[in-house]
Amino acid sequence: MNQKNGKNSLGLDSCFEDLENPIDLFKKWFSKAKETEINDPDAVAVATSDKKNQPNVRMVLLKEFSDKGFVFYTNFNSKKGDELKSNQKASMCFHWKSLRRQIRIFSSLERKRKEYCQIV
Repeated sequence: MNQKNGKNSLGLDSCFEDLENPIDLFKKWFSKAKETEINDPDAVAVATSDKKNQPNVRMVLLKEFSDKGFVFYTNFNSKKGDELKSNQKASMCFHWKSLRRQIRIFSSLERKRKEYCQIV
C-alpha cells in the first residue's frame, strides 16, 4: 500500500486493501457482513435493461459465488427473465449498512441452469 496517498497498488482507497483478486476482498467483506447485518447480508440489487434501454432494478438473494462469478436464482418467465434473454449485460450492488460499504459489479450474465443466473 502506498502510505503517502492512502492508495493500494491498484490505485484504490486503502480500505480496499492490497489484494490482487477483487473476489478475495468480496469474500472478506461478505464474511463480515454475515456477522453484522441484521437481515439478509446476501441481498443484492440486480439491474437489467429492456429492449428500449429502460433500466430496471430489483432485489434478489445471492445463492453462491466463486472466482467464476456470482449466482442468483430468477424466474425466466418474468419481466426480468425477458430482459436477460434480450440483453445479458447487468450490474449488481451489495450494500451493507452496518459496515458502511458497498460493492458494485458490472458484467454479463449466463444462464447456468433453467432456474438461475451467474454474473461472470
